[in-house]
Amino acid sequence: MSKVPACLRPFGIVQGRLTVPPAGHLQWFPQASWREEFAAAERIGIAFIELLTERDYNPGNPAWSSSGRDEIKAASRSTGRELYSICTDYIIDHPLLVDAGGETAAHVRKFLEAGAELGCKVAVFPLLERSNLTPASAGAMVPLIKGFARQAAKSGMLICIESLLDGTQLKAFLERVGEPNVKCVFDTGNRVLGNADLAPEMRLLGDWIAHVHIKDKNAAGQNVLLGTGKVNFAEVFTALKEIGYGGPLVFETTRGRDPLETARYHMATCNFFSREASLG
Repeated sequence: MSKVPACLRPFGIVQGRLTVPPAGHLQWFPQASWREEFAAAERIGIAFIELLTERDYNPGNPAWSSSGRDEIKAASRSTGRELYSICTDYIIDHPLLVDAGGETAAHVRKFLEAGAELGCKVAVFPLLERSNLTPASAGAMVPLIKGFARQAAKSGMLICIESLLDGTQLKAFLERVGEPNVKCVFDTGNRVLGNADLAPEMRLLGDWIAHVHIKDKNAAGQNVLLGTGKVNFAEVFTALKEIGYGGPLVFETTRGRDPLETARYHMATCNFFSREASLG
């Protein structure tokens, strides 16, 4: 068995990224093998799996039932992996602002209830595609996010917004929401496509960054191995140090040919740049 690398900070990984998916799938819930991912994370030293609820409601996802959540908690206990974060991809395909019947809002409330029962500390809201956060939609989005934040606050959970707004606009939106448990996700791969110079945005957002997704993308927007795309990780890790970010790093990375070996490489890469930033 290969030695588990010493980690300079906790690592998480998005559910499904330690499993070979069906052809053509990147973001994918590992229906038959989600339990094995907890064991794999333990073997390679990843602290937690970021739980994924999909773009369409999947009743087979254990997050949606009491018995399923008990199974998730049992997998967490048996492997010593924390239940830290959970993401709702449903809002990517089901718009929050075109929701006359209230179905999307009801789904999100159930998602927050599930996250609370699991004891998750972070709920990731990807305000992308059909729920895209723009300067034009921000005003209408504010009261919705405030309402969800107040529900999440009852269980001590942060809502972390993922958006492609530039740093100034995103900061203004978060200030407008004005809820202490609403922060943002900084996704290195998604944000680099709009702005290759990530470090100034990270410094601008500062304490608003409460969750970090690590990935790399090439000029075509494809998810690639860390260090082979557009992201300057030396500058990213220097900026993380400067803003005092001490939270985990969550891999939303490509799987490569072997998901576990790729994850080990990504951990070693992040540890290298963490050490370089600390010594600089």
